[in-house]
Amino acid sequence: MQPKTNSASAAMPAEMQAIANEVYPLVVGNRTLTTFRVGLLSYSSKDRVDAAQLRLERILESTHGKVTAMPVPSPGQGMAIMLDGQVAFTIQPGDVNELVGETMDSMVETATAQLNQVIEERRERRNPQQLLIAVLYTVLATAIFLASFWVLNRARRVLLSLGHRYLTVPIAKMTKRTVGVKISILNRCLHWLVNFVLGLLLLSLVYTWVSFVFYQFPFTRAWSENLNNAILDFLAVAGLGVLNAIPGLLVVVFILICARYISRFMNFMFSRIERGELNLGMFDRDTASTTRRILSFLVWLLAIAMIYPYLPGANTDAFKGLSVMVGLMISLGASSVVGQFASGLILIYAKSLKQGEYVQIGGTEGTVSHIGLFATKIHTNLREEVSIPNSVLVGQNVINFSRLAAGGGVISQVVITIGYDVAWRQVEAMLLEAARGTAGVRRDPAPRVFQTALSDWYVEYHLRVALDEPRRRLEILNDLHGKVQDVFNTYGVQIMSPNYIADPASDKLVPVDKWYPAPAKKN
Repeated sequence: MQPKTNSASAAMPAEMQAIANEVYPLVVGNRTLTTFRVGLLSYSSKDRVDAAQLRLERILESTHGKVTAMPVPSPGQGMAIMLDGQVAFTIQPGDVNELVGETMDSMVETATAQLNQVIEERRERRNPQQLLIAVLYTVLATAIFLASFWVLNRARRVLLSLGHRYLTVPIAKMTKRTVGVKISILNRCLHWLVNFVLGLLLLSLVYTWVSFVFYQFPFTRAWSENLNNAILDFLAVAGLGVLNAIPGLLVVVFILICARYISRFMNFMFSRIERGELNLGMFDRDTASTTRRILSFLVWLLAIAMIYPYLPGANTDAFKGLSVMVGLMISLGASSVVGQFASGLILIYAKSLKQGEYVQIGGTEGTVSHIGLFATKIHTNLREEVSIPNSVLVGQNVINFSRLAAGGGVISQVVITIGYDVAWRQVEAMLLEAARGTAGVRRDPAPRVFQTALSDWYVEYHLRVALDEPRRRLEILNDLHGKVQDVFNTYGVQIMSPNYIADPASDKLVPVDKWYPAPAKKN
């Protein structure tokens, strides 16, 4: 409803009129008597509040106060609140907020009731006997509060002891043969439950004590009433919110149940594929585990997207702002994680590596123990576990010793350089003899020797052999290198590329009778 204005207010600029019509409550003795929403003549609503407070303080200092209400003589000018026959303030038609159901009669009734309460409390403030009674009640309430706090503290110890004896220990014994819940976990749950319940009781005690103490003194009684009203309003709003949220929560539970059973079905199906019990053309045992995890993640991501609108408060600005902030943090901080994830998918679905294969990645050589979405773990021959990020792994050369070793073993080679003064046929025969005498070198395919370079001072020979077991590559090559040295020593051929100035005075050979000097021992 638009307030009636005189010619002066009508002639005011729009900006000044908006300032004049700002909402200001009239507060006296910590109590809100009424609210002014419009100006009067050349006075703003703030000026009306200041003038009403000054008049009320002056009148209350000189009288006990009798509150009445009467219409303002001028037509359409509202109601005047009288105190001992003197006008304390007026309630204008524009002060009535009809949108929230206010009427002129309800505002007048509230204002007179609050003003009578202010007068009564001012009388109590001047009565020493009333103040003494309030202090005694406060001391008594404080003593009861402290005693209750002591009782709660003792009750906590008793409840934890009884709960451990009659609750956590029996549950741990009952579940020992099934799920095997640890008693330490049950004790932590018990501590949390007891602390939560007793914490609520302690908060209730603090609230009751504060409200009671504030109510005893006239000056703070309004605070106690406002506190009670705020708590009751909050509980009412929370209760209505819970009741209104029940249908949406039922939908949320239904969606979660469906997602759970879909995820369990996929786990069952892909677990059978991993064990080789089920064969599907588009999935195999190597990619089944990763596919299962990706599909489960997508199912739960879809479930979260579906339940979001049904969550209590999902449409509020605070919830939307929190969602935007979390999304921004994830997008800014997860760029490297997404790169690792994409690299992991490339490795798994391109099948560059498989678990159990023996590989060499950069300077790391060992067996692939795990291929994850973010990193790959290698177990080396030194009993080390090396974790290589997938983004690094994708950009490096990977030597796979196991992939082609199933039919004819893994091919390895020994490179040696011998001068032109030694017959190449002898060198080839000696290398083949060393290969045949080494355990772990396959006879099929047979070892072969290649002359790969005719350099300035020597010939470069490559002995290529097939090894039985890729994981024993270093061990077999170690034995092969020893056999080569032994054979060359036996036949008097120096393994010494002649990149020199002059021949040595004596041959650089180890006689057979000196192959095992101390501390070496012949097996």
